[in-house]
Amino acid sequence: MAKKGSIYTYSIVRSATEAFKAKVPYIVALVDDGSKRQACLVDGYTDGTPVSIGMEVEYSHDDDRGNPVYRLQ
Repeated sequence: MAKKGSIYTYSIVRSATEAFKAKVPYIVALVDDGSKRQACLVDGYTDGTPVSIGMEVEYSHDDDRGNPVYRLQ
């Protein structure tokens, strides 16, 4: 798992199912780590936080299902 990557594309989720309601708003992004792109949650977003394509993110942890979670830098 690459420690850093960049946002290839993203969406800010403002309305979610019950399982993700506590995280709203949150970012789902395709993160490019230099060797592959994968869909990930990106922690650290609050309304008004600047986010852009190409922005660097840092690996944070794996969620309870083993999916990588990145964090805004």
